[in-house]
Amino acid sequence: MDGVRASGIQSIVRFFMGAGSFLVVVLALLLWGIPVYNRYQIRANESNKIQVNELQIQQTQQLVQVEKQKAQIRIVDAEGIARSQQIINATLTDRYLQHEAIQAQMQMANSPNHTTIYIPSGNNGIPLVKTVDEPPAPQEKSK
Repeated sequence: MDGVRASGIQSIVRFFMGAGSFLVVVLALLLWGIPVYNRYQIRANESNKIQVNELQIQQTQQLVQVEKQKAQIRIVDAEGIARSQQIINATLTDRYLQHEAIQAQMQMANSPNHTTIYIPSGNNGIPLVKTVDEPPAPQEKSK
């Protein structure tokens, strides 16, 4: 019986030694593989950073394009205003200004909030507007 026990114990010892050596091999492979995983992770992270930077560059370029288009719109708008002013200045006469002044006087006369008095003066009858009274000048005392 001692022989059966000894062979059973030996087989158990061999099993644990085999399992232990298997675990050592697996552990060694895991430890060897972790730096490789880290390298791949570092590469992936750097690749992601590059993609994010490229996206930011594209967004910045799009913003620059939008601002250039806005500037072009402002230029076209200013050119239109300048052209309309040239047309108005070419046809603007003293008679037209007098007509506009009379029209403004008529609108103000019909307004319920009419509190300002317009007095035509000058050669072409364009009114001067005065809404604030000046304080009287101080009188000097005679000695």
